[in-house]
Amino acid sequence: MKTGHFKMVTMLLSAVILMNIFQVKANMLDMADNAFDDEYQKCTDRMEIKYVPQLLKEEKASHQLFEDVWENAKAKWEARKTHLSLPMSFKDNHGIALMAYISEAQEQTSFYHLFNEAVKMAGQSRKDYIYGFQFKAFHFYLTKALQLLRRPCEDSYKNVVYSTSQGTSFTFGGLNQARLGHFTLAHSAKPQAASDQHILLTIHTCFGVAIGKFFDKENESGRIIIIPLNEIFYVSQDGASNNLILRSTNKTCSHYECAFLGGLKMANCVENIEYFLPIYVASPGNEEKKVSGLSLALKWKVSFCNLGDKKQKLEDPGVKNHEPIQMPVRNKNVRTFPLPEYKSQEDINNPTPAPAPVPRPKTHPSASSGKMLLPSFGAFIILISASIYLFVSL
Repeated sequence: MKTGHFKMVTMLLSAVILMNIFQVKANMLDMADNAFDDEYQKCTDRMEIKYVPQLLKEEKASHQLFEDVWENAKAKWEARKTHLSLPMSFKDNHGIALMAYISEAQEQTSFYHLFNEAVKMAGQSRKDYIYGFQFKAFHFYLTKALQLLRRPCEDSYKNVVYSTSQGTSFTFGGLNQARLGHFTLAHSAKPQAASDQHILLTIHTCFGVAIGKFFDKENESGRIIIIPLNEIFYVSQDGASNNLILRSTNKTCSHYECAFLGGLKMANCVENIEYFLPIYVASPGNEEKKVSGLSLALKWKVSFCNLGDKKQKLEDPGVKNHEPIQMPVRNKNVRTFPLPEYKSQEDINNPTPAPAPVPRPKTHPSASSGKMLLPSFGAFIILISASIYLFVSL
């Protein structure tokens, strides 16, 4: 009896192993709820100054492959960065992370697949991110690099790009929206017809960043775009084929906000509707206009684009081009508050970390000041005595 039971278990295990070997893994195109999608919008400075540099050191020390990839990208970045026109807040680590991802993605290396698979699953819970995700610093720098290099939607949406995916399927119904769930490389050159297992994605992106300028010459495959993992797309079918068309909603969404600092996973993917338009500085030989004077943070709200009509022009409520910014004329009647003399421009551009929050009062406050609005003990005795005196007098 025991022998028969053992044989049955062995046969079942063998069947499971064979199924795992020969099955074609299906990739569902959906809202990628398990992906780690933090955009760090409310904690960029704090993360970049206080935590991420140390995280980068620790992750390189504990992961030899990552250290090799980072150092190779660093050498490429040092040789290339002087030829680029970059946003004023774009730092070397942003460029190194971007250069590393581009190089690894083009060669389809083991690090590229390892990182993308880790990103897809690290957002299952904050615990998975904190204890299981080995690329926190790399994810931060790559995410911020794409945010800083982003152009208005009307510039990127009109340039169609393509990507292929193996065994990808999409279930239509409801809003028919999806996110890619990992950083994706797409090309302007339409690939040749692939096998039945490969699906062609035709992508109109608002958040994709062109990366051709990071190379000495444009790649043979034409224009190359990196698309962030949390851009929301409308999905439609390309005719009678299994190929899909993705049209950006001009929005991103995230389940996480500052997870490293304690932010828990939100049940719904919360839309991120505000972004900063980066200000560029001039480099020799570049077409960008030079911005003089103080740097201004131009905040613009992303408009929701009706992408169903292809002829409709996407309108950007922000700055239409990169002309020099005109500083407003100071009104003599307006009282101004200059910065203290001891604050240099360098200090302004590199702020110190914010102080630790003040502990809340242990008592239950009745006002935002945190002070008890109850009478003191002496006043309490006086009130009781006065009440007794009035009662006796009556």
